[in-house]
Amino acid sequence: MKTKKEELNLFNLIWIGFSFIAGITFTASFSTILSTTNPEASVGVHIYWIFALEGLIAFLCAWSFARLVQIHPQANGGGGQYARTAFNKFWGLMTGLLNYAVIPVIGMGLMVTMVRANFDNLSGYHGGNWGSWGSWGNLYLDLIAYALYMFASSIIFFGIKKYKYFATIIGYMTWGITILLIIFGLVAGFIQPLNDPNNHTGFVGQSTNIKLGFDNFVNTFTTCFFAFAGIETFITTGKNIKNRDKNMPIAIIVIMILTTVFYIAFTALVMFAVRQENWSGNPNKEIFQGFSAKWLRDFGSILVIVCTMLMRFNSSLQITLFGGATLEPLASQKFLPDALRRENKENVPVGGIIVTIIGFTITFILFILIPDIIQGATERPSPFDYATLSSTASILLISIYIVVIVAAITHGFKKNMKVKWWEYLGWFLTIGFIIFIFAMYLKGLITSFTNPYDSDGEIDIQKLVAASFQIIYFTAIVVTAVCVYYIAYKKRLSKLQPEELKNLENYEKIYQIIKK
Repeated sequence: MKTKKEELNLFNLIWIGFSFIAGITFTASFSTILSTTNPEASVGVHIYWIFALEGLIAFLCAWSFARLVQIHPQANGGGGQYARTAFNKFWGLMTGLLNYAVIPVIGMGLMVTMVRANFDNLSGYHGGNWGSWGSWGNLYLDLIAYALYMFASSIIFFGIKKYKYFATIIGYMTWGITILLIIFGLVAGFIQPLNDPNNHTGFVGQSTNIKLGFDNFVNTFTTCFFAFAGIETFITTGKNIKNRDKNMPIAIIVIMILTTVFYIAFTALVMFAVRQENWSGNPNKEIFQGFSAKWLRDFGSILVIVCTMLMRFNSSLQITLFGGATLEPLASQKFLPDALRRENKENVPVGGIIVTIIGFTITFILFILIPDIIQGATERPSPFDYATLSSTASILLISIYIVVIVAAITHGFKKNMKVKWWEYLGWFLTIGFIIFIFAMYLKGLITSFTNPYDSDGEIDIQKLVAASFQIIYFTAIVVTAVCVYYIAYKKRLSKLQPEELKNLENYEKIYQIIKK
């Protein structure tokens, strides 16, 4: 049982939530969505209101989680728990698997930005020319990132206390560096017009030749929505929160406001400090290109690389631990083997973490390793960059949010909780909008097969591989849920001993509703 000292107060809640979600690495997609070499894909200055819209959508999605936390005796399983109480066990399992399946994809986004995005000069592809490592550069850098991930995941096995100590130190370091970057960015932004008044375009230049349409809007929305990923993870810690009925809604409001303001402000800073022709794999490095002193430009690049790698390293720690913890409620409900819910003496869900590491490895092979090998052999750029991976993760998150918002509306209709008119209105509008985004995403996948040709009229193997792997991943989640529930789960229940059935019944009491 948790003591008062182990519970999170409101300040801890806000700090942990904001630190977990926000960070400077979201700019990795800017080389795609703010590209000046491809105006059709760019959204230019529209990025500001798009981020504001995403903050509102993310808040309404998170608000459904926060409200559902209040009517459940324990926050154990997050979206899967809420789907089960609103609908049935199958939808609880399906949502739980979706919640787990998004973790490896998020991990792939972390790996790509941990190393590859920082060394665009080694593996990048610009103007028909490869970086100094050629078309195999992505493979070498991604293998380094995978090795760093394995090192990060191994730290968890030393115990939760050591993990928290390690994560806290990295957290303070990254935010300290972020403050330095903001200061340098402001200085660079004001210096560049003085050094080269005819070539500094700032905010205005980003809107040149930009035509906002459905395709580039949806691509930008799904890519940047990934930056808000984590709020659904953070909310599921509701059983460790002091006065959760009161503190959770307040924390959600503050966290989402802070995160949205940070993203808009840092975007403005980067667009102010970076010339429009200098977007690269990691635009944050370009902030220092406005300084005339070479040592300062080199120092800035090192600073950004260290900050990015530390931040992604820390996120890899957190997401792996969460992956192990996510399997616990599924195992406790007998959907998965009991070994996945066992913890060692350090309270580490060892079985779940090992499975998560294996899942990361399989996803790494599908989404990164194979495309990298194809890129090296064909000398065609891999489509699995940060933008594609973050879009895939965003669609999985959107799927979870649709289920959870419908669950919140259902509990409202059933009078299990009091839902105000503005909540109903906000949730219905949000569902309609994100279903539209989901449909446009599916349209893009289908187009990859109906029009698989590149600009030269040749079949684009990379495009087909990217679309195929995403469809396979989604299909595997649905097939796994159906097979587990209707075959393995039913069979396992029939073999449980009376004592095991009693323990299961006692555990499932947490899936009751506390009417509000």
